[in-house]
Amino acid sequence: MKNVISKLFRWQPSQETLVTVIAGIVMIGLSIALGATESIPWISIIIRDIGQISLGILFPLLYIRQHGNDFISFGFSFKKWYLFLPINLVLGILLLLLFLSDVPPPDDFRLDTPILWVSAFVMLAVIFEMVFFYGFLRTMFERAFGIVPGVVLCAVFYSLHHVGFQPEFGKLFVVGLIFAVVYRIGNSVLLLYPFFLGVGATYDVLIQSEEVTPVLYPEIRTLYLTVLILGIIIWLWVKSRPTKNNI
Repeated sequence: MKNVISKLFRWQPSQETLVTVIAGIVMIGLSIALGATESIPWISIIIRDIGQISLGILFPLLYIRQHGNDFISFGFSFKKWYLFLPINLVLGILLLLLFLSDVPPPDDFRLDTPILWVSAFVMLAVIFEMVFFYGFLRTMFERAFGIVPGVVLCAVFYSLHHVGFQPEFGKLFVVGLIFAVVYRIGNSVLLLYPFFLGVGATYDVLIQSEEVTPVLYPEIRTLYLTVLILGIIIWLWVKSRPTKNNI
């Protein structure tokens, strides 16, 4: 019983916890800057695409590698993909059915080329959310405070980081809790991405949300973000490979 309680709640903050909090605050600050520069599109795009999405993926992965942690403990692996991906797909389908019954698309909604480009951009943007919040922040908070506070703090930072472009904090806190709990159950990105998290984010941006800022220039942003994200992954993979001196 004592071991169970210590997993759920603990008090073991460290210097890494401080780094985690600062990283979360920086993301909230970038979101505030995003809202403040909404009238200057090119600045807000740089803040969102480079400051939040690209660095929000690079920093956690680089921090994990530089501090001797393994990616698997943060849920970044293909472990049990044959189990988690089907669950992910089922959750995505169920969520889509829920959306369709609760908030059906308007009669004039068409799945045309502009909509597909926005959807592609959103799918790239949620990679940042998955890595930074559900993988990195949640795990680091769990190590310091336990499973329950880790999930709650993850959801808090997740909701607050929308302040500059989708200020629906109550709804997003609940969404963050759900995704964080599902992620924690199997400790795997494959329980969220691409289906469950992808359906939730794209449907919300395209149809459900009444507060979200429109996505500008999704075509070019999708293309260069694809290159940037693939570049980050390939670079880290190359850096993580054993060299001849280490063999």
